[in-house]
Parts: sequence; C-alpha cells; structure tokens
Amino acid sequence: MPIKPNLLNIDLNLLVAFDAMMVENHVSRAAARIGISQPTMSRSLQSLREIFGDVLFERTKEGIRPTPRARDLDRLIRPGLEVIERAIGQKSAFDPAFVKRRFVFAMTDMASYLVVPPVMRALRRLAPSIDIEVRNASPQKALEMAESGTVEFAVGTFDYVPSTIKTLNLQPLQEICIADEANPFLQSCVLDLDLFLSLPHVAVSMEGQHGTPIDIAIETLGYQRRIALTVPHFLAVPSAVVGTDMLAVVVESLLDRLPERSLVKRCKLPLPFEPVMGRIAWHRRFDFDAGHQWMRDLIERTIHEVLFGAPGG
Repeated sequence: MPIKPNLLNIDLNLLVAFDAMMVENHVSRAAARIGISQPTMSRSLQSLREIFGDVLFERTKEGIRPTPRARDLDRLIRPGLEVIERAIGQKSAFDPAFVKRRFVFAMTDMASYLVVPPVMRALRRLAPSIDIEVRNASPQKALEMAESGTVEFAVGTFDYVPSTIKTLNLQPLQEICIADEANPFLQSCVLDLDLFLSLPHVAVSMEGQHGTPIDIAIETLGYQRRIALTVPHFLAVPSAVVGTDMLAVVVESLLDRLPERSLVKRCKLPLPFEPVMGRIAWHRRFDFDAGHQWMRDLIERTIHEVLFGAPGG
C-alpha cells in the first residue's frame, strides 16, 4: 500500500531525484546529474513509487518515460523546488572550468551548422569537461522534445511556444531567393512574383509536411509555387540549385558559410516577408539550474559575437 505522504516521512532529496529523472529519463544520467550513484538513484525511485503509489517511470520502446501521474507531480514538485532553491541562495556554485556535465540539444542541420561549431570552440576553451549531444529535429519536434524532457535545449524558429517553455532570441534570420549563376531565366537578379512562381523550386521538409512560412505568405495572395524537389536537409538546398533552373529560399547567413555561395545568384524575395527569429528554447524547470543558465548565456554571447560580430544585449 502507498505510504501516506507528509513532510515527516519524505526525504526532500527524493524530490530532487524525481526532478532529475524527469529531466534525463535515464537512471544513470539522472544519478550523475545530482551526484549520486546509480544504485542510490534506483533506491530513491523505489521509495518514490511507494510514497506515491505509482510506478512513475516506465520502460517503453522509446526508452524510460514518465507516467501521467509523474507528469502531474512534476507540475507541482518543480515549482516547489524552485522556491526552495531561491530560499537557500538560488544559484548553486558552478565552475565551468571543472564541472562535468552533458547537455542534449535538438535542432535542424542548418542550426547545427550555424550554432554548434562556435559554441563547441568556446566550450573547449572555457568548459572542457562539458559534453554536447545534438539530435536532428524539425523546430516543432525539437520543442516537443524540450517539453517532454528528452532534450535540454531546442534551437530553431518557432511559430508557437507552449506555456511550459521559455525562449531567448538569438538573431533575426533573413531569407533570400537563390538561383544558379547561369540560370537562363534570370539575366539579372530582379525577380518579380510572376517569374518567382513560374520557375520550379527546391524546398525542405524534415517530416513530410509542407506549408513553410514562405508558402503560407504566397497562399495568402492566392498563389502557389511548384515544388520540383523536396529534401530533408537545409544544407542540401544550394547544391541542388546549382546547374539547374530551380529556385530556392534560403537563410542568407547559412549561404554565406557554404561553398556554393559563389555559384548562385542572390535575389530579394518578390513579396513582403519579415525575417524569422532564431531562438533557443528550454523547459521552465531549468530556469534556476546554474549550469543551464551558464550554457544559455554562453550560446547567446557566442552567436552574437562569433556568428554576427556583435555582442548580445
């Protein structure tokens, strides 16, 4: 039978263990996260199961996942731990030069190409014992992974962000249209809407869905472009355009860093289209995690100073 919970028979460290499991969904990683052994974490989970009368974390084909009861508890326990953290000084000591930790990110190949190399260069200099794992995901999927606790950071452009997720703006991403340098239909790079719509296009779809922001903008005007090629990776787009009559819409800061930049023409989009905002996102449970805060600050500084040549602020 479940133990009737009250503060006299609950070790608050069990709640810390519960929170670590909600983040990691892995017993060994959760144990390492809070500095205890794997057997101690297993015993903590058993105690939690007895207290709350629920298995809390169950094995699935995707790995260990929290039960509905665990998710309900998390909505109460995490804010409570945040209050306690603030009461005892909020930020724990965090020395990036010596701490051992692993952060998991979800993002597209484009975001990986732009963000990961400069961040890793900074990490190797400032925090050589911090490791990074990057999982390829569309922006929507990356947000879902952040919300579920599968990853600690999502990076991308997000149309909708749930209330459990916090975000930080990195930089506006300007999109342009590109064509092969010798495209016979573009003698100059003056591109009107009729010509833009008459030529075939390359588009990116990571999960088979269509309806990018540019397509939505076109459809609001009552038009539709012809997608001659759909690929799952942004990095494949410029090389697919080279040597063909196809057009593509790409992020200019990505093109600036690709070898194909000298083989294509750059054209202004022939319709009003505001830059999209590149952001990092994380679950609110990490707001008062000192290591997570340090990593957020590092990413923001790195993107502004290294990629865009200006300090953030």
